[in-house]
Amino acid sequence: MVSSKYTAQRFIGLGGILMMSAIISTSCSAENLEDIFKEGKVSGQLRAFWYDGQRELRIDRTALTVGGILSYQTAPFAGLSGGVSFFSSNGITSLTHMPESGQTHNLNLDGSSINTLCEAYLQYKASETSIKIGRQRLDLPLTNDYYNRMLPNSFEALYGENRSLQHTVLKAAYITGWKYKGSDTFVSPTYTLGIDRDITVVGAVYTPEPSLKFELYDTYVRDVMNAPYLQIIDNAIWKSSEGTTLSGAVQYLNEKSIGLHAAGEMDTYLLGIRGTVSKGLWSLSALYTRIGDQSLQGSGGRYEKMGWGGFITYTDLQIDGESENGGAQAYGSILTYRPSSDFEISAKTMHIDQNDAIQSNPASLTLNPRPDSNEYNIDATYQPSKSFRLRTRLARIDYDSGSTELYKAKAYDETNVRIIADYLF
Repeated sequence: MVSSKYTAQRFIGLGGILMMSAIISTSCSAENLEDIFKEGKVSGQLRAFWYDGQRELRIDRTALTVGGILSYQTAPFAGLSGGVSFFSSNGITSLTHMPESGQTHNLNLDGSSINTLCEAYLQYKASETSIKIGRQRLDLPLTNDYYNRMLPNSFEALYGENRSLQHTVLKAAYITGWKYKGSDTFVSPTYTLGIDRDITVVGAVYTPEPSLKFELYDTYVRDVMNAPYLQIIDNAIWKSSEGTTLSGAVQYLNEKSIGLHAAGEMDTYLLGIRGTVSKGLWSLSALYTRIGDQSLQGSGGRYEKMGWGGFITYTDLQIDGESENGGAQAYGSILTYRPSSDFEISAKTMHIDQNDAIQSNPASLTLNPRPDSNEYNIDATYQPSKSFRLRTRLARIDYDSGSTELYKAKAYDETNVRIIADYLF
């Protein structure tokens, strides 16, 4: 049960929205209010998601889900605007229910539909500063919308940006509530730990030139962890006269437990490297990830427990998130072909070396221990217009049961197909 302390913090949620809306209404004439709503904008994204997973020695998983997002944003008045979004996900065919699954992320864990007001916010913009309060989607390293299946994550938060410094965006967020993408309920970000703690994020993005970007963030969760994150992206390391371009990126995340150590004694890291060679219609990327002695917290690998954001690793090709396990090393590659502006197809491969000794230790915080594995994906995207997009994935994961004595029972290979059709308006 959510504590009264957390309930009181919901001022950032709907209560805050209604109160601030009342304040705005007293300062505007009826004519102004009419224009604010009359000149507002309706937008949406309708989605159909087909998923079919065939697994050796385990129950197969199949689902067809339809739904999407319907949004409305008012026109601004004196820098103020507001918005709401309704999220919906409804199963058409049966979905195999697996406790604590985090498998398809299309519906609640009990298989019921999701129909929830997931965005309801007020926003103020003046000069170089913008502030948003209420239910909203975020785009921060460990707190983001994780929109890779049917619906995205959503947060109850106070978020701000400032662009007064040249080439720099300063960001800050104070998060009191979180709705996992496969749920219809907002809870404390640390609900599954049995405590109520908020998330504070501060960050800066420095872009001295269009091809070069430096990102620095710190995610602080009292009594849980502190997690600084650095990413450097250079999209023009080298370019030949024939049009061949070399680009690259490096990322580093460090997570350490603090205070009550509510998620356990934690001291781990992520190191990621990505390099890409591009020429004409083709590009080839090499990817590497190294995880410290404990699994990452707060990312997609935690699913509904602490999955505040998507998989943060460059090697995010995996079906079940094993590259974020404690002690894991992942090596991947992506070959992409773009014959036109409306179509691209990619062949992706990844190998993950797991560490039995680390995973078998409860201190590794690994929820999803696995043997070594190889994964192969073919992804295609077709978008003939702004309003229609079709994405497909054929994925195969092969586990090496000979690589482990501890987790042979988990070495079930899997083939799955995903088809996602979006209509955007």
